Amino acid sequence: MSYVHLFSPSAIGGVEIRNRVVLPSMTTRLATPSGEVTPELVSYYQERARGGCGLVIVEMASPQRRGRHRGRELGIDSDEYIPGLRSLVAAIHEQGARAGIQLGHGGARALPTELGGRPLAATAGPVPVFETARFVNFPELFDEDSLEQLVVDHVDAARRAEEAGFDVVELHGAHGYLLAQLISADENRVLPDAAARYDFLASLVRRIVDAVGIPLSYRLSGQDYYSAGQTVDDSLAFLPYLEDAGVSAVSVTGGHYKSVDPEIMIPPMPYEDGVFLDAARMVKARTRLPVIAVGRVNTPAVAEDALAQGWADFVAVGRGQIADPHWARKTQQQQQVRECLACNHCVRTMRSGKQLACAVNPTVTTTDRPAAGTAAQRRLVFGAGPAGLTYAVESARAGHEVYVIARDRTWKAAAAPTFNGYRPDRQRMHRYFDGLWKEAVDAGVHIAPEGEREPPPEWRTDIDVVADARGATYVGNLGPLVRILIRVLSRVPLPKRLMKSDWLHHILLYDLRNPRSKEPIRIPGARTIKIGDAAQPGELAAAVHDAYIHAWKEDNDDQ
Repeated sequence: MSYVHLFSPSAIGGVEIRNRVVLPSMTTRLATPSGEVTPELVSYYQERARGGCGLVIVEMASPQRRGRHRGRELGIDSDEYIPGLRSLVAAIHEQGARAGIQLGHGGARALPTELGGRPLAATAGPVPVFETARFVNFPELFDEDSLEQLVVDHVDAARRAEEAGFDVVELHGAHGYLLAQLISADENRVLPDAAARYDFLASLVRRIVDAVGIPLSYRLSGQDYYSAGQTVDDSLAFLPYLEDAGVSAVSVTGGHYKSVDPEIMIPPMPYEDGVFLDAARMVKARTRLPVIAVGRVNTPAVAEDALAQGWADFVAVGRGQIADPHWARKTQQQQQVRECLACNHCVRTMRSGKQLACAVNPTVTTTDRPAAGTAAQRRLVFGAGPAGLTYAVESARAGHEVYVIARDRTWKAAAAPTFNGYRPDRQRMHRYFDGLWKEAVDAGVHIAPEGEREPPPEWRTDIDVVADARGATYVGNLGPLVRILIRVLSRVPLPKRLMKSDWLHHILLYDLRNPRSKEPIRIPGARTIKIGDAAQPGELAAAVHDAYIHAWKEDNDDQ
C-alpha cells in the first residue's frame, strides 16, 4: 500500500513538518521526582524522532505546581527547567523531527501528594480521582485573582517552552483536566455562563499567542461520553473562539474521567480503530485550521485513509509508537511494524506509578536494555509463542544462529475469552503474531517445517543454548472449564466487574496453570533455560521481557 498522504510534508502555523505522523503527549514517568529531564526521557523521545515521526509532542507539564496530577511529571513551572528541556529539544531536532510540548493543569484532578495542599479548581468537591490509588479531592475554588494568576502562569510556561526551543506548544483542553473543567457547564462553578467560559479560555489562548512566537495547538474534546459532559456540538460552538484567539491547530480527542467507561480516553481493545475520527471529521468540516486526529489510529491503513478522506491533516500515533518507535520509518519503507495490541498494559503500568512499559516492546526505555554477549552461539528454541519468537528474533539480532521448533503456528491467547481484562481484538492479535513470524524470517531464524517435533541431525550437536518456550497448561485439564467460566462471568454485570479485579484475573489465568513440562529439555553440552510461561505463567509483557533479557544475556544460567 502507498502512503502518499501520510508521508507528505505539511505545516502548523508556519512550522514545516516532514510528514503527518504525530507522537501525542503521553506520560512516561521518566522525569525525576521534581520534574527534571533525565537521560532516559531524552532517549525515549529521541528514539521516536529517529524512527521517522514528524512532530514529537512531549508529555503533559503543568504551568503551575498546584496543577501537577502525577508523580514524576515533567516540570515547566520554573525557569530552572529550561536547560533540561533545551537538551531534550536538541535531541529531537537532531533526528529531523519537530518538537512540541503539552501544557496541562490537573485542576480538580491534581494529585494532593504532589501539591502539598488542596488543588485549585472551578468546582468544589468531592471529585473522584484515580491514579496510583483511588481517592476524593475537595478542591479550593478559583477566585478572580487566582484565575488571573492561572493565565499568567500559562503564558510564562509557553515562554519557557519557546526559550527551550520547542516548535509548537499544545494546551490540553480535554479529558477532564482544568481547561476542560473550565469549559464544562457540569464542572465550572466559577463561570456558569457559556459565553463567559468561552471568553475566558479564548482570552487565555490570545495572551499566550501574543506573548510567544511559536504556534499554539489546542487539544479539544469531541465527546466526553457522559450525560452532562461536552458533546461535539459544544466543541464546534467553541471552535470559532479558538480561531479568533489565534490557535494554529486543534487536536480532537474524546473521553473524560467521568465517562461511563473512562478507559475510552485511551481506548483499549474493545473499541474500534479510529474511534474519534468521526468527531475529527466534523471539526475539520468547520475549520481551515490543521486538525490532528487521535484514538486508535495505530495502523498505517487507518492513518492514511483518515488523511486521504480529508478528515484530518495529521494523525497522532501514540501507543503504536510505544510498541514500535520506528513506526513511521518502517511504514514508509514498507517494513514490518510491531503491532500495538491496544491492551493498555502501558496505561496500567503508568497508573500504578511505574515507568512506561509495553506488552510487545520490552525496550520502551533504555533502562530495559541489557548488555549484549559477544560470542556467537547456536541456540535451539522449542515453542513459538510470543516469548519463543521474541527470544529467537532477538538472539538472531544479537548475532546468534537460531533454530525454532513449534508444534503449530497459532497463538492460543488469541482464542481466549479475555486478554488483559478485555474482550480480545483477535484480528489485531493475529496481525501482531504474524508480524513476529515475519520478523523471525527477516532476522534469519531457521524455522522447522510445521509439525516437526525434533531438531534435524545438524541441530542435535554443538548446541550452546536450548530455550524451552513451550508455555503452560491448566492443572488437571481444567482449561476448557475455565474458558467457559470466564465467558459466562464476562456476560453478567456483577461478575463482569469481578472479572476486572486483579486477584480473580490472576487466579483464573495464571495460578491455575503450570509450565507445560517441569523437566528441562536435555541436549548434551547445551545449557537449558526456560522462558515465558514455561518458566512462570504470567502476562504477555512479562513473558516477552523475559525472552528479550535472556536473548541478550552473555551467560544464560541453568534454570
